[in-house]
Amino acid sequence: MNDRGGVTVLELLITVVIIGVLAAVLAPSLMNARDSARHRGAEIHAKNVYTASFAYLAEETGNTLVVGDCTDGYVAGNYSVDAPRGSAVVSCVVSDADGDGRPEVVIVTSAGRKIAQP
Repeated sequence: MNDRGGVTVLELLITVVIIGVLAAVLAPSLMNARDSARHRGAEIHAKNVYTASFAYLAEETGNTLVVGDCTDGYVAGNYSVDAPRGSAVVSCVVSDADGDGRPEVVIVTSAGRKIAQP
C-alpha cells in the first residue's frame, strides 16, 4: 500500500473554490455596511450642527443665527462642532430657509444623498 500523508490537488482546489464563494457572498454585504456607516456619520454631523446652532440661539434672545458653510466644522458663540471625519460629507450649509430665525442644516453626502435637519 502506498499511503502518503498530504493534500491532493483536488482537495486544495475544492478549498480554494469554497473560499472564493464565501468571499463573493460577503463582499457586497461589507460594501453596504461601509456606505451605511458613512451615511450615519453624515446624519450625526447634521444633528450636531443643528443642535449647536439651536443652542446658541436659545442661549440669549439677541443672538442671531450663524449661517454659512459647515463642511469644515461649525462655530456659533461658545458652541462648536468639529469637521466630520472621513469623506462622507461633500457639502454642509446652515441657513434660515423659512425666514423664521430657526436653523436648517442641509448636508449632501458622497453618495449624493441629501440630509436635512430638522
